[in-house]
Amino acid sequence: MDSFSVTASIIAVLQLTASVVSYLSDLKNATKDQTRCIIEASNILSLLTSLRFRLEDASEDDPWYTAIRALAVENGPLEQYKAALERLVSKTTSQDGVGKVRKILLWKFDKQEVAEIFSKVERLKSLTQIALEMDHL
Repeated sequence: MDSFSVTASIIAVLQLTASVVSYLSDLKNATKDQTRCIIEASNILSLLTSLRFRLEDASEDDPWYTAIRALAVENGPLEQYKAALERLVSKTTSQDGVGKVRKILLWKFDKQEVAEIFSKVERLKSLTQIALEMDHL
C-alpha cells in the first residue's frame, strides 16, 4: 500500500471521527457513555492528525513506514475503527422528532456494543501511539 492510500485511509477515519465528536458534543445532557465517547474520539482524533502529518513527510523507504502500513491493511486497525465509528454514527445520526429522541434514549441499552467500540478505539490508540513513537527511534 502506497503512502497516498494510507494517508487517504487516515483522512477518511479522521473525518468520520470529527463527525462523531461534533454530533455528540452538540447533545444536551449527554450520558456518561456519550461523554466518554466524545473524550475517546477526541483523543484518537489528535493522534491520527499527528500520524497523518508525520506520514505526509515520510518516505516509503523509511522503516517506520512499514508500521504505518500495518495500521491500514485490509481488516486492520483503521478499518476496524472505521467500521466501529460507522456503527456509532448509525446510532447517533440526526433524525427528526421521535426517532432522534428514541436513538438517544436507546444508547444506554447497548452497553456491550459501546464497550466493544471503546475496545477498538483503545486498540487503535495504542497502535497509533506505538507507530508514532517508533518514528523517534
